[in-house]
Amino acid sequence: MRKTAFAACMMVCILLLPGCWDKTELTDRSLILGLAIDKADNGMIELTVQIYKPGLSGGSQGKQSGDVSYINVQTKSNTMFDGIRDIILQIGRKAQWSHLRTIIVEDQLVQLYPIGEVLDFFYRDHEARLSSSFFISHGKASQYLKMKPLIEKTVSQQLWQVTKKSNQHNYKTTNTSLLELFIGLRSQTGISLAPYITKGGDKGEHLVATGMAVLQKGKWKGIVSPQDTQMIHMLNNKFKSGIIRVPCETPNDSGDASNNSLEILSFHSKLKPQIAGEAAQLQVFVQVSGAIGEMRCMTLKTPEDEKKFNEAVARTIEQSLRETFNRMKKKELDLIGLGDRIYRKDPALWKRWKKNWGERFANTQIDIKVKVEIKNSGTAIPKPLSIDQQ
Repeated sequence: MRKTAFAACMMVCILLLPGCWDKTELTDRSLILGLAIDKADNGMIELTVQIYKPGLSGGSQGKQSGDVSYINVQTKSNTMFDGIRDIILQIGRKAQWSHLRTIIVEDQLVQLYPIGEVLDFFYRDHEARLSSSFFISHGKASQYLKMKPLIEKTVSQQLWQVTKKSNQHNYKTTNTSLLELFIGLRSQTGISLAPYITKGGDKGEHLVATGMAVLQKGKWKGIVSPQDTQMIHMLNNKFKSGIIRVPCETPNDSGDASNNSLEILSFHSKLKPQIAGEAAQLQVFVQVSGAIGEMRCMTLKTPEDEKKFNEAVARTIEQSLRETFNRMKKKELDLIGLGDRIYRKDPALWKRWKKNWGERFANTQIDIKVKVEIKNSGTAIPKPLSIDQQ
C-alpha cells in the first residue's frame, strides 16, 4: 500500500515538473555589452548600445579574420526606458542587460542633469547588474564605443579591464560600479568618484582613462588629475601597489630635475579625525614598504644613506598628500569621506555641521606621519648604474 501511494505521489510530481511556459529563446534576445548616454536636441537623450553579434560556429564556417563581434545601435527618446525599448525596432530582439559591462555618460549631460536621474532605470530594472562599471567621458560618449579596441574583442571589455587592472597596479584612475556610485550618492557627503576617459594617441584614435570625475549629490563638480587620484586612494587606504617618484636633491648634468622611482610593495594608511571645539582636525598615519625601481642620483652604501633615502621618500609622500588635501580644501570637496567618519563618530555633531560642511572642511587642519621601509634595491650595486665605479 505504501509503495503504491509513493508511486502515485511521484507520478504527480513528475507531471508537474516538465513545461517551459515562460521560456525565452536566446535568438529572441540581444545581449548588451556596453551603453553610451549622450545629450540630444530638445531635451532628448541619445543612447548607443554595443550588442554582441552572434557568429557561425565550427571549422571554416567560423568568423573570418577582421570580423568584429559586436554592432552599435543608436536610439533617441525623452526617457531612458522608451529609448531602450526602441532598440527592438532596429534589430528585432529585446535587449538583455545581464551581460552589461560598462556604462559611459557624457560629461556635458551630467552637467545638465543629476546622474541619479539619468541612471534611474538601472536601479529599478531587474535585469541590470549593479556590478556594471560606470564611466564619465570627455565629449560624446558614443564616440568611444565606436573606437577599435586595442587588445580585447570589444571596447566595453577593454574599458572594464583598464579600470580593474589600474586598481591593482597604479591607481591613476578608479573603478566604480553602479552600486558604488549609488552608495556614494547616498552617503552623508554625497560624493561619488568615477573614472574619467578621454582620447589618447597621436590622432585620438583610442581611449585612455585619466584621473577621476567628481559628483556631489549627483551633480558635476569637476575632475581630479591622475596624480591627485593616487593620493586620494592613499588617503582612503585603497592604494596597494604603484610607483612613487622621489625627486633628486640636485639636478642632473643637463640641468634638468631628475627622479628616482620606488615601487610600492605594501601600503597602509589610517585616518583619525579629531574634534577641537567647532573645528575638525585630521591625523594621517602611513606605513610604506617598497623596492627601488630606478636610481638616478642617490647611493645606498651605508646605513646612513638608507636612512637618508627613506626620509626622502617619506618627505615626498607627505608633501604630495598634503598638496592634494589642500587642493580638496580649496574646492571645498571632501573626497576622502571625512564627513562620513565624523557622522559615525558623533551623529549629533554632524547634524549641526552638515549644512556648511564644505566651509568647515576647507578649514580642517591635517597632520601626516609617514614611515618608510626599503626592502629591495633591485641590484647589488649601491649607486646609479650610469655612475662609474670608484
